Amino acid sequence: MQVDADNQTLVKRPWLILAVLCLPVFIGSLDLTIVSAILPEIINQLRLPIDSKLDDASWMVAAYLLSYTISMTFMGRLSDMVGRRWVYILCLLIFMGGSWFVSIAHTWPTDLYLDIYRQIYPDPDKHIPPPPEMRELYMIIFGRTIQAAGAGAIVPVTMAIVSDMFPPQRRAKPLGLVGAIDTSGWVLGHLYGGVMVKLFADYGEDIANTLADIGLTVSVPSWRTLFVLNLPFSVIALLGALLALRGERFRKPHDTSGRFDIVGIALISMALIGLSVGINGLSPASAFGSEAIDLTDNAVNNGPADYMYPLLVTALIAFCAFIAWEKYYRYPLIDLNLFLRRNYSASGFTNFCVGFVLALGLVSVPLVINLRADTTEDNGVQTAALLAGIVLSGLTIPMALAAVPGGWLSDRFGYRYVTVGGMGLATLGFILCSLTWNVDIPEWVMALEMAIIGVGLGFTVSPVSTAIINEVDDDERGVSAALVLILRLIGMTLAIPGMTAYALYRVEQRISALGTFEEVTARQEAYLIATFDQINELFVIGAIISFLALLSALYLHGGKVNLETITKAQKPSPKRKFSPLLKPRSNP
Repeated sequence: MQVDADNQTLVKRPWLILAVLCLPVFIGSLDLTIVSAILPEIINQLRLPIDSKLDDASWMVAAYLLSYTISMTFMGRLSDMVGRRWVYILCLLIFMGGSWFVSIAHTWPTDLYLDIYRQIYPDPDKHIPPPPEMRELYMIIFGRTIQAAGAGAIVPVTMAIVSDMFPPQRRAKPLGLVGAIDTSGWVLGHLYGGVMVKLFADYGEDIANTLADIGLTVSVPSWRTLFVLNLPFSVIALLGALLALRGERFRKPHDTSGRFDIVGIALISMALIGLSVGINGLSPASAFGSEAIDLTDNAVNNGPADYMYPLLVTALIAFCAFIAWEKYYRYPLIDLNLFLRRNYSASGFTNFCVGFVLALGLVSVPLVINLRADTTEDNGVQTAALLAGIVLSGLTIPMALAAVPGGWLSDRFGYRYVTVGGMGLATLGFILCSLTWNVDIPEWVMALEMAIIGVGLGFTVSPVSTAIINEVDDDERGVSAALVLILRLIGMTLAIPGMTAYALYRVEQRISALGTFEEVTARQEAYLIATFDQINELFVIGAIISFLALLSALYLHGGKVNLETITKAQKPSPKRKFSPLLKPRSNP
């Protein structure tokens, strides 16, 4: 039984409940990165031209991140108002529905899209509907959006439940465990996706035949099977959550006096969507158009998309309106006064930077692996996906493993020193990458340098989360736990489209500066060298952002736990033995 320093009981068997709740955390985070490893295979099976449709396909990742982040903005608050249990279960059901939808996107959803399109645009001469492969892609993106809407609340609500079960001085370790499980999902998202795509390519027909021999008729496994497999694991997680969250503490609302801030949700959602979509149009011709990777002629940058500036201006206006509304409204989605507290603002900025630099690593490694891969060989794309997942594990596995000792170190040395040390390691790792990555760098060196970054970022997970959650009262834990992840994911959401567009734009600039090429092979070689130079430039940016996070972490204070005092508080007082020599005092 977990007790606080005043010997007040919080909940029975908190670590067992936490273990059950971490299964949905793992499943949801698994799908956060699984598509980044199998994206080339999806593009290949849908027969999309990678030179002109890479932008559309990348929204399978970007849309998930965006929906994941928007869901967090209000689901954490909703759990404060209606109780953790029902929000947790609802979001798990939504995630299951999204997984099912992605797996069947090539069937009736694709046909439904065409029917709706023809209803809106009845004249086929003026409006030609998208081809079947694009309709399927749009439905996959829609399904991924539904998935993320459910998965977005699982981690912050779990973190809020941790704060309900453990007293403030005992939260660093369980929050570090939640962070480790969450990050472990990212790890296996790459490895799981890459390994399974390779397995299905090599043995898919054998698997289907084996199942047919025992009476189960299934199609040959493909990348869609990965989303089908989410369903049985999610059912197990759902049953576990129903059993684990039976107590009144998980059912009752923590804030019964407030109202749901619908206007605030609409404004912050508008700001996030405008920012993400707008920054994606930074340089369409160079970043996502065919000219970006057309190696047969000299491309010309046509500048940003027409929608970029209107959307960015709309995002800015919506964000300013959100700030004004939150100050005015009696029941705000986020109490902005919390950011006046040092730990709250410093932790928030640090977590934003962590998300930004993490995305740089997630983007750079697959790009390097695919640039060096020989896609002309049989299963070349699948092999590259597997190798990218293995190398990326050099970043994500150490990050997951370091999250747990990060909580232990936070208890002993406080929030500041652990976070500063972690961001210092990340800065060092990015500097090493910027100096050593080239066309011939071995994969093990890439993984080793990524590991330095991963350990550094992992050390920050627990102290940053604990510093924010311990600053608030019970009725603000849900939204604060969500804010921990929202800021990190905003950093990732900005970094993935923004840095991709910037990098490919700079590659084009570098190639254009070299003049014209008489041979295609000469242009290909120049493109490869220019791309590696630009990746090194991204690592320099990562080092700068990591150092800014280090400076922000210097403002953190507190977090050091007096373990001796807590241990004494948790021990029951020894019973006093009766002695005939000690007579009870008589009342006068």
